[in-house]
Amino acid sequence: MVRHLGTWFVAITIPFVMLTAQTPSNYPGRYMGREQVQQITAPNGAVADAGFAKTLQLIYPQPTIEKTADGIWVLGGYSITNVVVIETDEGLIIIDSGDSEEEGKKLKEAIKKSISKKPIIAAIYTHSHYCMGTGVMVDDPKTAVIVGHKKLNETVENNFKSGGAISQIPEVGPVLTARQLIQFSNFLPDTGVDGVLGSRYRIKEHAFLPANKIVDNGEIVTIGGMEFQFFTENRSDDHNLTIWLPKQKAVMNNFYWPGTPNLYSIRGASYRDPREWRNGLQVMRDLKPEVMMNTHARTVKGGKEVFDAISNYMDMVTLVYDQSLRGILHGLGPDDLRYFVYQPKHLAEFPNNAQAYGEVPWFAPAAFYHQMGWFDRNVSNLHKLPPVEEAQRLVAMMGGRDKVLQAAQQSQSKRELAWAAQLGNYLFTIDPKDADARKLLADVYRAIGQTSLSVIGRSFFLSEARALEGKELIPRVVPPKPEIIASKPTFFVDMFRVRIDPKKAENTEKMLVFNFSDGTTAGLHVRRGIAEFVSDPAKHYKSSDITATVDVKSWAALYVNATTLDEASRSGGVTLTRGSLDDLKAVIDLFDKFDPAKNFTIPLSGDEFR
Repeated sequence: MVRHLGTWFVAITIPFVMLTAQTPSNYPGRYMGREQVQQITAPNGAVADAGFAKTLQLIYPQPTIEKTADGIWVLGGYSITNVVVIETDEGLIIIDSGDSEEEGKKLKEAIKKSISKKPIIAAIYTHSHYCMGTGVMVDDPKTAVIVGHKKLNETVENNFKSGGAISQIPEVGPVLTARQLIQFSNFLPDTGVDGVLGSRYRIKEHAFLPANKIVDNGEIVTIGGMEFQFFTENRSDDHNLTIWLPKQKAVMNNFYWPGTPNLYSIRGASYRDPREWRNGLQVMRDLKPEVMMNTHARTVKGGKEVFDAISNYMDMVTLVYDQSLRGILHGLGPDDLRYFVYQPKHLAEFPNNAQAYGEVPWFAPAAFYHQMGWFDRNVSNLHKLPPVEEAQRLVAMMGGRDKVLQAAQQSQSKRELAWAAQLGNYLFTIDPKDADARKLLADVYRAIGQTSLSVIGRSFFLSEARALEGKELIPRVVPPKPEIIASKPTFFVDMFRVRIDPKKAENTEKMLVFNFSDGTTAGLHVRRGIAEFVSDPAKHYKSSDITATVDVKSWAALYVNATTLDEASRSGGVTLTRGSLDDLKAVIDLFDKFDPAKNFTIPLSGDEFR
């Protein structure tokens, strides 16, 4: 979520021009020059929407230790997440542990210095995102009680194997990891107009300890002499534990955020069912807590204050979902749905419903795609032209490249930023090397980013602007670390199958068997354009044509194209027991190879883009 912006800001106001164009009443007019926009300049020089300053009131922007109830503290601002410390007669219990080993060490130091020197005897995980510092926080990892959701260990393992990002389809995990790096500002500088405003998520060394106490919904567990009740049935952005301390009437959760619920993440994610998010909030409301602690938002205290906060937040979730379904019943497709949802004033003005993390127009299409898939019932889209040909025809129809560029520049000057971006993108699609189109888009994207309501939108637009200017090279994929590949070699044989080029492999049928140095075996049956993963080659209907004994480290290097089969063969990392090295090379060459030199979304110069 949004992190420290500083204390003092310089504010400016951008005027707007009233136009007569017919657009949906709920379209965010700031992106078309139709509403007044206030901006701030943060102490690091970052320019952003003025709403970000208000968001500081909803979080712990600087390291803070807050005593929220007798024997309960919240550490905010030390990590991307808040960490809870609970004191018992037997020792300390932590809820969550940050996103890295480094954060875990800092958190433990703060706990020992400012709260208690008692041993940390247990950890409870709200979900899989922030459990990466536990191994260095608990005093004895061998005896510590680690409480988690039944899906937590599996989710964390899948995250590791996919490269770091949560992925329901692990084959595309490396793409999601790359997009996650954009979302968390990894391509923004520390200072300047593009300066970072949100926490950077970085793939660091972890100290994860798997959950060894799996809890069921409603289960009551005594830890360190204190009673906890856990609720597991509902999800927000992940499988969650909601933690209830009945004695203190305190709840810890991952449903109440400092910004409207991010019902769809533009970095890419599995469907986030708003009904589950709503129901998770309802569970908390019906517990009647007097203290509500949150993974990202400030603690809310007082029975009425907590009730009102949950109600307003829950009603926003209900509104977005139900109105999305209402729009579908009206025959709207995903593009129209984006601007269909009207937000009543009392909900829009509730501070934690601010669109500071994600924006409402991004959420409504998710329900459509979840139920209907991609087809919007507009039959002209069934055989829609490929993007390049569509752009070529539209640009020609509009009078050619120069006319379109001029029109885009005119729209830019009137702050019709969304339209300028659309026109400029037609030119970029046709020719990514077009310097004028790149400059136009960079300027427009920067202006949109500085106007964006959400920190995610700001990060994406500014990152794209910097890539177009050649200041950043944004990767298309972030492969898993070699040690992860080496630890699960057969899993990555399965992942390798999707790289096959069906044109190259159309007339090839070969059965490959890999016997790995860790004792595992797997196969790939290349069959005229597809590759079937074979988990037990001995039981497969086709016997091996090529069998290789492969060192797991060599396989990891081959997977990310850090070595060649010739090099691996010379070093002893690959030996053939059936077939020849040339036979194996011929089949492996039917698969795409990861090429770091071409691993970008926007090229620095445009050379080799296609």
